[in-house]
Amino acid sequence: MTSLTSLSHQHRQALMSNPWFAGLPEVARDDILARVRSRALGPGQRLFSRGEASDGVYGVLEGAIRVSGVSREGRVTVLDFYGPGSWIGEVSTLEGSPRIHDADAHGAILVMHLAAAEFEDLLTVHPSLSRALLRLEAQRLRILLSALELYSASSLEARLASRLLMLAGSFGVSTPQGLKLDFQLPQETLAQLTGLTRQRVNQIFKTWESNGVIEQSYGRIVMIDRAKLEEIAQP
Repeated sequence: MTSLTSLSHQHRQALMSNPWFAGLPEVARDDILARVRSRALGPGQRLFSRGEASDGVYGVLEGAIRVSGVSREGRVTVLDFYGPGSWIGEVSTLEGSPRIHDADAHGAILVMHLAAAEFEDLLTVHPSLSRALLRLEAQRLRILLSALELYSASSLEARLASRLLMLAGSFGVSTPQGLKLDFQLPQETLAQLTGLTRQRVNQIFKTWESNGVIEQSYGRIVMIDRAKLEEIAQP
């Protein structure tokens, strides 16, 4: 890891795009940035593994982190992707407990690492950070409960459409053709993310392509008719 002496405009924009970080007092933000170190990982490299002791908190500057788990039967479930501006690893660091999931680089990534001891010290120095973390975890709990409701009450098509729209919120880039996901997302990974089979994802995508809802090529997805996807995503 290397010290992060200054942030580029792109990286600062990424961090400030997260309402949680942007809402912190400036003195707390500056103190966090003074303590972090940068770390670059190549595609597929492991950031941390389930069962490892927590070494601190990570903030994403570039790329996407894939968080996943493996069942006893060896089935991989992708839980979420964390893009620029996101923070990850705070729960196990707060608890002093082992990591509960695997985190890997989905493509090349650049992250900031805030060591566990530094994180604990920040909580003491900046009481506002503790309150902000409570709000962050409340937001994530609300998202989790909404996802559980979606999975239990929605059709497979609605589940897939909803996930694509959520990813577009973090990784969508406007193009003349439509909203493009700014990283490669193979159908197998989408299946692991939604609890569908790859074959079912392929069937749904073919229907959507024929109806002009999306375009896909080599894992690159463009949402041509976002309004239609939002309609499909309704439970």
